[in-house]
Amino acid sequence: MSDGITLFIETDEGVRQRTIQPALPLPADVERGIAAEDAIRAAAAIWGMPDFVFEPAHETSGSGVREVGDGVLITSGTAVMIQSKSRHQSSELAEREANWLTKNITKGFKQGAGSIRFLSTRPVAMRNRRGRTVTIDGTALTWVSLVLVDHDEVPEGYVPSDLPPDAVVMLRRDWEFLFHQLRSTRSVVGYLRRVAGESIALGTEPVRYHELALEDLNVEPVPTPQWVTPGATLSSVPQAPLDAAGVNATVAHFVLRTIQEDVAQCTVPAEEESVRIDLLSRLDSIPVASRSDLGERLLAYMTEARTWSKRSLITSTRIYLPVAGDEFDSPIVFMIASRLDDMTEMVFRARVELQHHDFLSVSANDDLITIGVLLTPGTSSGREWDTTFIAARGPLDLEDEYVDFIREQLTNTLRG
Repeated sequence: MSDGITLFIETDEGVRQRTIQPALPLPADVERGIAAEDAIRAAAAIWGMPDFVFEPAHETSGSGVREVGDGVLITSGTAVMIQSKSRHQSSELAEREANWLTKNITKGFKQGAGSIRFLSTRPVAMRNRRGRTVTIDGTALTWVSLVLVDHDEVPEGYVPSDLPPDAVVMLRRDWEFLFHQLRSTRSVVGYLRRVAGESIALGTEPVRYHELALEDLNVEPVPTPQWVTPGATLSSVPQAPLDAAGVNATVAHFVLRTIQEDVAQCTVPAEEESVRIDLLSRLDSIPVASRSDLGERLLAYMTEARTWSKRSLITSTRIYLPVAGDEFDSPIVFMIASRLDDMTEMVFRARVELQHHDFLSVSANDDLITIGVLLTPGTSSGREWDTTFIAARGPLDLEDEYVDFIREQLTNTLRG
């Protein structure tokens, strides 16, 4: 059951064939359970981001030190407690393997519950795959308990029973499928929350995913808010895209990931690392199905800015506004400019301030965060493009005269 599978998906355009690859092979010179745990965290770090993937914490007791969980995924107020269960030598006896699965899945959820309790007693310093230490407050997070099974011979039709309402169980192969399909930690975590507590035959997660993807194609669009301006485009996209992320425009799709990496690599004080992760997760809130379109638009703007030969400053702006988001969704202003200097930074800051002011006035979230990303051709840095990143939070207490002034100036000078 852990081998690859082929799905035939009926759509309005005809039948699609989709092959789900087997889980990546584990190194033969490492104990299987340890290798599987590392492979699980590595998949989330590569296809998601390493900043959201945390190594196991450690609890000290009278009997020594024990690991807390096999990894934790944290983004946008949700934490996924991961427990990995590996079968070292499976048999051909379906009943024996079913008994092993039931025993170990139950054990995994009990261990996960204990680990969640430990992380919810007090703030705990944890190290992520980026190699940075972040203090995690488990009481401020919504938890999902996940058991990932690494097993070569899952009996056909085996269904885990009595799942807790916050729990999900799947094969390691299906974990890798989700990250390869979505390439977004926030989207994977959103999917886990969507299916938590629903038992299906182990090994059929790709089937469930594609069934939800087909359902999403028929979801009614969100009503247009009154604040939407005439020049805006309202886009309604599926939570679970039918096509793999970036399959038709890989370069464009990864523009956002490149921006995220720039933000992840910049220097911030150690005590501000949790703020950086929060901002990265907000960038990750842009729907997977919208990222290629966003990337293509930004690439076109970047080409124009790179070839701009006049002395005047040229800027182009693309703005993402969440229509039906939660407290972890943010307006995001992407600006491309032909150069980086004091004038550019002033225009950029004013544009972000104005967008934050306007959206805060129609938002129910008084603690709203707006993100600004400025891309300019690299000069002294030796890079092709330089990234400047700012954020505004809550009321800015801008004077009415200032707001009117920058609105008039930006309306007369900015495009996009």
